[in-house]
Amino acid sequence: MDAVTEIPGDVWRGEFRIGRRSLPLPALRGNLAPAKWRRRVPPRYAKPAPDGSEGFALQVAKTDVVRAVAKRFTF
Repeated sequence: MDAVTEIPGDVWRGEFRIGRRSLPLPALRGNLAPAKWRRRVPPRYAKPAPDGSEGFALQVAKTDVVRAVAKRFTF
């Protein structure tokens, strides 16, 4: 994996490591807007994971293109 665009979909958790020590990263706020990127089809997004109350948790997934298009044309 050589770029953020190659991250597979899943829930990612993180910690800060210095040598043998590690510190948990703080939980993300639930009201953050999703980050979106497009390198291949379908586009992908990352947003705070719904179960991230225990610390840093980021949900990465492919965008459901049909749902996104339908949402744009719903009045």
